Amino acid sequence: MNHLRCQIEEVLCWTVLAPIVRARRRRNERKITQELHDRQRIDRVLNDIVRQHADLLC
Repeated sequence: MNHLRCQIEEVLCWTVLAPIVRARRRRNERKITQELHDRQRIDRVLNDIVRQHADLLC
């Protein structure tokens, strides 16, 4: 299903609907980038907590 959706988007890129497809792709890229950034921040915070309080985790 996802593969079919990608193919349809590729075809639509060559039509008058290209701006809509591009906007949707940009929105998805921003969402994914934000999620990755959030994961990195959470990982840093958790690593700091573990490093500072390792003695309490035993």
